Amino acid sequence: MSDDPDQISAVVDHDLCAGVAQCVRAAPGAFVLDPEGMSVFAPHGSWSGEELEDAADSCPMAAIEVRGVSG
Repeated sequence: MSDDPDQISAVVDHDLCAGVAQCVRAAPGAFVLDPEGMSVFAPHGSWSGEELEDAADSCPMAAIEVRGVSG
């Protein structure tokens, strides 16, 4: 089950995303590839805040912003 979606989310900048799919590997319940091969955040998927952070950290293009994380 995902963390409270009203408190944490992720945004993929498609101007930066190169479709490497490291985020899909790091958090398969949080990210999918669209028909063009770009990553898309799945807000109703199954993921944790830690997985979102791992996915953002694994992105070689730094295209993922995690929002709503405290600390």
